[in-house]
Amino acid sequence: MRVLLRDTHAYRGCRLALPDGVPDRDRDVIVGFSDGIEVPGRLTVTQTSGPVLDIAAYRTARGTRIVRKSWRLRQDNEGWAIAARLAAEP
Repeated sequence: MRVLLRDTHAYRGCRLALPDGVPDRDRDVIVGFSDGIEVPGRLTVTQTSGPVLDIAAYRTARGTRIVRKSWRLRQDNEGWAIAARLAAEP
């Protein structure tokens, strides 16, 4: 399963595509970015607040280091977007 972000990194408001839709259970995914970088991730399905996307640490094509982060997703009439960054677990 793939998640495709429309930028080189994730941020609140970033648009994304879920070509296979939202799974009915938690799934490991490949997260693809607009610069061609692909990294492992996990899509967690919640019953109340929408899906959560965990993205492993990676480097953008230009070499910028991005740490592991988790993001709450939302769907609107334009498709999917990142709604908020979740606090890092200790």
